[in-house]
Amino acid sequence: MIDQSHESDLVFRALNDATRRAILALLASEHEPTAGDIAAAFPAIGRTAVSAHLRILRDAQLVSEVRDGKRRRYRLGPNRADAAIAFLRQIYEQSLPAGDAVASERPEGLREAKNG
Repeated sequence: MIDQSHESDLVFRALNDATRRAILALLASEHEPTAGDIAAAFPAIGRTAVSAHLRILRDAQLVSEVRDGKRRRYRLGPNRADAAIAFLRQIYEQSLPAGDAVASERPEGLREAKNG
């Protein structure tokens, strides 16, 4: 099992690239596209570069690969980036003046993630 520090490092490295963030957004909006479908959405960078981005996202466990005959299909998960979100939440809450850590005042993305 990956320790939380290493896991969040992998997530932050994966999210550091705009193309990888765009691939995640694509996966959130489409049901298990193939590697070819994903590459077609990014014609300016080519299939080899898309494959490299997918490998980094897989290493961070932000996407998983499912074999479908000769095709590879991709979907989000299994990592929901909980370790990275917890780190950001901690930094955010520590930056607030005492008494200001009211849940309703937190940005939507930093609210407590539900397990499940």
